[in-house]
Amino acid sequence: MKILALLLIATFLTGCGVTASSRNPGYVQFDTPKQTGLTADTSISLGPRLLRFAAQHVDDDPQTKALLQSLEGVRVSVYQVSATVDHIALRDEVGVATAKAFDEHWSPIVRVVEDDSRVHIFVKEQDGLLLGVAIVAVDQEELVFVNIMGEMAAENLAALSSVVPGTDSLALSSIGGE
Repeated sequence: MKILALLLIATFLTGCGVTASSRNPGYVQFDTPKQTGLTADTSISLGPRLLRFAAQHVDDDPQTKALLQSLEGVRVSVYQVSATVDHIALRDEVGVATAKAFDEHWSPIVRVVEDDSRVHIFVKEQDGLLLGVAIVAVDQEELVFVNIMGEMAAENLAALSSVVPGTDSLALSSIGGE
């Protein structure tokens, strides 16, 4: 009986805008790496209703409010990486999964390669409008996937720059522009 109740709740939540929809054009499917030693730590899926609710409670930052109102979904998956993981193999596997997930409609805008970490940021743009942002980051401790979906105006992207290390509002706001 509990399983039936959980299935009904899951069906309701995925259909009502509380969670992010896989039918959104800015959605990207991340394959979970097969490496042993990865532990799923955090999984967040916010749909348009929750994002608009959050926007209603932002009074002091008009850019963030406008960005939240334009979003259709935000998904975050975090995996803890144990000390037993082959980090080179993990980075290679993440690289293959990243190449497979992003088709010709996604453009890489940031790539950071350091000795023990990698960060990739992709955008999906159509007709001057940004439809999605995807971030893949892996280091010795964590593997993180982020997918932000919605019709985002370039002028509102400066709000994202505070959460993406190594970027500035000029770089992000130039997306979709000249």
